[in-house]
Amino acid sequence: MKKLGIALLIVSAAALLSAFTIPFFIHTGSEMAGWIAGLLIVSEIAFWTGGIILGKEVARKYRRYLNPKNWSRKQKKSSHDGE
Repeated sequence: MKKLGIALLIVSAAALLSAFTIPFFIHTGSEMAGWIAGLLIVSEIAFWTGGIILGKEVARKYRRYLNPKNWSRKQKKSSHDGE
């Protein structure tokens, strides 16, 4: 069951990243909007389903890890830990 949850989180990230490639393949505005909206919906559904399967603590850990606001905090902590 844990592998399914992790796979859903990976699918979520892949769907989110692929939404950025849609303008290179589809050239009409209405089709682009439909595909991007669909990919974002799939990404959210996959993320939250994976989070439910893995549990609240694991989903919170991954979300905190992927948040750009926390990247500088980790660097500051690691530089002080080595002294």
